Amino acid sequence: MKKGLLTVCLILTILCVVLTSCGQKDSGVLKIAMIPQFKGENYFDAIKIGAEEAIAELIGSGKKIEFFYDGPPQDQATNQKQVDILEGWIAQKVDVIIICPNDPDAIIPTLKKAMDRGIKVMTYDTDCPPEGRELFVNQAMSGDLAEALVKVIADGLSSKGYGPGNTANLAIVHTTKTDTTTMDWGHSVLKTIARSEYNWIVVKNQDTDMYFPGWDETTTQAQCGTVIGRMGPGPDQIQAAIGLSSMSAPALGSSYEAASQKPDHNKISITGLATPNAINSYVKSPENPMDAGVLWNCMDLGYLCIYTGYLLATGEINGSSSSVNANRMGTKEIVDGMVLLGPALIFDKNNVDKYDY
Repeated sequence: MKKGLLTVCLILTILCVVLTSCGQKDSGVLKIAMIPQFKGENYFDAIKIGAEEAIAELIGSGKKIEFFYDGPPQDQATNQKQVDILEGWIAQKVDVIIICPNDPDAIIPTLKKAMDRGIKVMTYDTDCPPEGRELFVNQAMSGDLAEALVKVIADGLSSKGYGPGNTANLAIVHTTKTDTTTMDWGHSVLKTIARSEYNWIVVKNQDTDMYFPGWDETTTQAQCGTVIGRMGPGPDQIQAAIGLSSMSAPALGSSYEAASQKPDHNKISITGLATPNAINSYVKSPENPMDAGVLWNCMDLGYLCIYTGYLLATGEINGSSSSVNANRMGTKEIVDGMVLLGPALIFDKNNVDKYDY
């Protein structure tokens, strides 16, 4: 009798565990979590807008989605701050994490922990080593991006008298040396200017003409001010500058505006990666040497991230898939674990007002 009673109790206990487990699935609600390098900056804010658009579409089509968005403050953009947020999401058993890592190598143990718990992991904007994620949503191939940046600089310098026989010295403002994406872009810029059609543009001294201000706005502004202060037509001066982040490119434009002794804008050229709103006044000013900026559609990047994350979490695609169907954006190719957004955009005085982000 006792044995039979114990058996019944055991069966009831197992049923309770199963039912509780089922309840933890939140009635089929899919939890998508997205973390930028930091919050409070127009670049990542624009990506979030696109992500929220995709979330709204999915919910509107009858999907049960819960969207989590968080990141460290801009002045605390560290790996540990991202880890703290991720640990909370892992505990909440989210279904997919979409991350732009501050330190791609240091974040790996936490991302592996998430994957061990059955959470799908993707990167965007900045990648990490492949063992830490299943897919990377790549906003632009480094070669294409470098081509656009160098073309803008070359066109600007050519109109100001530089070219074969009249060398122009280039400075490059990165972010950090641990930011694999901006480092890759920088290497691609160096490869591009080494080609015969651009070899009159040179980084004279990589130790002094490559800047790494990190993600601190004050430091970035100060170092961009130093770059502007070094600019001029002389052989030991800088004639061109490229900012490789959405922070450094506008800082170059604003540093020129703020300079008490401005170098002749007809003798120098600056450009970089920036949202169109951040550089609007500079590219439209005939007295600012920033003739154009380069970027991609940030809202589309966020939108593509969410659709990719949703399909990854539902098992409709995986790390070996060859394409992803992103609703209004159509089919996007996946190559070697990278979802490709598309070509870069060049913003100049003729089209900068067409984009509001």
